Amino acid sequence: VVSESEDEDMFIAEPTTLSSPLPTYPDNYGTTCWSKPNHNIFKVRSATYLRNRVKLPSAPAVFDCRGVDVWLTDNAERNIARHPSVLGGKLDQEDSFIVNFLLPFGNLVAYFSIPPIEQMPANVAQVWRQFIKGDQQYRDGKLKLLPIVVDGPWIVKKAVGPGTAPAVIGRDLPLQYYFTDPTATKKGVYEVDVLVTASRIARGILNVVKGHTKSLTIAFAFIIEASEESQLPENVLCAFVCHQIHLE
Repeated sequence: VVSESEDEDMFIAEPTTLSSPLPTYPDNYGTTCWSKPNHNIFKVRSATYLRNRVKLPSAPAVFDCRGVDVWLTDNAERNIARHPSVLGGKLDQEDSFIVNFLLPFGNLVAYFSIPPIEQMPANVAQVWRQFIKGDQQYRDGKLKLLPIVVDGPWIVKKAVGPGTAPAVIGRDLPLQYYFTDPTATKKGVYEVDVLVTASRIARGILNVVKGHTKSLTIAFAFIIEASEESQLPENVLCAFVCHQIHLE
């Protein structure tokens, strides 16, 4: 956007903003964009995990990623789904699962489509149904995050970890849930807010990551923990990749 000054014979370029969601890779010259990862990079509990602790590459993610956003603000927004601008105003066109990371400098948000439960693998349908119907304590103990640095400096890889063991998010970070079941006229929206700002350790890791986002490609997978034989093998619920985010 360019505006002409009335007092000077010059043009002033105003800052531009990226629309919601961010571009998909390799658009935008492969920077400040997102993509869908190869599911094979995420190792999850196998069908025999309870007997031998073996993990194997996950099957494809059950929820499809609809988009990813980075919103820069001094006051990270909770319940981001209520804002009409997210996902180009099209969030309510599908049942959606949303993970909203509240960061010291803004929000990192990922949006996913929820397929009809009868189309999910039976074990995934079981853990998903129990997750959305469970109470706060149950949910906090089930949702896992597995980050993997696909490409980036060694200091970030050391801070994030090797990507072999997912973390139960609610054990280390406060979570808030904004769940609305579908009705005859509205789609369901299931938002999980992750309060990264509440943890000193998480803030420390984030400070390392933030300093290298321009050279960082990082994948995130979300898994609902399977703790019973009937729930195995685990499956990545949903996943996304951030490519070289230029925060300025």
